[in-house]
Amino acid sequence: MGEDTSPLQRRLRSLWKGLCCGLGSGLLLWQGVAQADSVEFNVSTLLAGRADPRDGEVHTVVPVYQSLGAQATILRPYFDSIHIVMSGWGSVQLDIGRSEYWSGDIDLGYIDGSFAKRRLQVRVGRQFVMGGAARSAQLDGAVTTLQLYKGLGITAYGGIPVTPRFSASRGDAMFGGRMFYRHSFDTEVGLSFNQVMGEGRAARQDLAVDARYVPHPQIALTGYTLYAIPEARLAEADFSVTWLPNLKLQFGADYRRTAPDLFLPLNSIFSVFSQETRDEVGGTVYLRPISRLRIYGDLRAVVNMEGAGARGGVKATVALGPRDHTTLSAELRLLKLPNNGYVQARLYSTHRLHPAWFVTLGANSYFLDQPINGQGYSFTGTGTVAAELGRGFRLVATGFADVTPFVERRVEFVVKLAYHATQTFREVSK
Repeated sequence: MGEDTSPLQRRLRSLWKGLCCGLGSGLLLWQGVAQADSVEFNVSTLLAGRADPRDGEVHTVVPVYQSLGAQATILRPYFDSIHIVMSGWGSVQLDIGRSEYWSGDIDLGYIDGSFAKRRLQVRVGRQFVMGGAARSAQLDGAVTTLQLYKGLGITAYGGIPVTPRFSASRGDAMFGGRMFYRHSFDTEVGLSFNQVMGEGRAARQDLAVDARYVPHPQIALTGYTLYAIPEARLAEADFSVTWLPNLKLQFGADYRRTAPDLFLPLNSIFSVFSQETRDEVGGTVYLRPISRLRIYGDLRAVVNMEGAGARGGVKATVALGPRDHTTLSAELRLLKLPNNGYVQARLYSTHRLHPAWFVTLGANSYFLDQPINGQGYSFTGTGTVAAELGRGFRLVATGFADVTPFVERRVEFVVKLAYHATQTFREVSK
């Protein structure tokens, strides 16, 4: 929900919020006036409390979060289906005896319709544009997908990028599209373009190619490249091969390149201070020798401006008890670069003591190659108890203690009371 960058965008955002509020009110009344086939409401409330030491004092902070989701599905002549979706949240953070802070936002709020046996799909509102050069972009606008001929289709979109709270502006406008050919569910190739405008000029301008192909039920190939047009450089490349000889064994090999500076807008001052790439190549293995034991390992060579290094790790999880109600996990990871690195050791477990009681315990340590503030290690211990109280209520108590290069020692407890309920209405259109 962050700060807008222009008077026009502020007016459009204000209009959009009004539309979303109207959409939410309409959903609440839909059952009685529109004869929807189904309307589903989802409500969650979270109340938490914690001690927050700052300004030389210990503050008692109690945040309260409320989320609301609603979805209506309507069937009408000349439409394959119509969906109306809204999801939003609000919160108030109480600093007991001192102040309070209110915030909130709308995550999703759109109307989605499909026509002509789903050959044409139109979605208008706040939504996510997925895949291709857009990657995963939140947008206030419209997205249209048209199936042209036997798997060939095109998607076009345009609107205002959504800037999350406390984030820098994502731009004033965004538009783009993707042409794709879908031979089957697991075989598809796409060519896409995305442009973001900021302060009257292009802040991003990218071209992408993505593909997935399953030549055999045991083999899957995926690929993705993102090319930054103004800089004439490759911003991202990701290629992987997965081989599944049987249900107990899986191998993978991959290559990935990223250019961090090309993820910044062209009008950002920070984009001129960096021009580097990071390449990683390696593989993974997953093994399940018996039903209760799972082992995962990965190892990759890393090459960046500092030189060559490696990162990798191994993780094992075992389930215990007659109902697998206890799991024990151990993980060891490392990163070794010419000028930096660390070794991470982690132990954690989950325990289902009763259908209504759940406990987790964990210990996490880092051993640094280069000390920070004169200290070369950190340790964090955590524990959580969760109880289902019935009627949609859940109580969660969490405590953790840590010693890090940034904190001499810290102990903190958090208690949360959550409420979650879902209600579905169904009506038959006449």
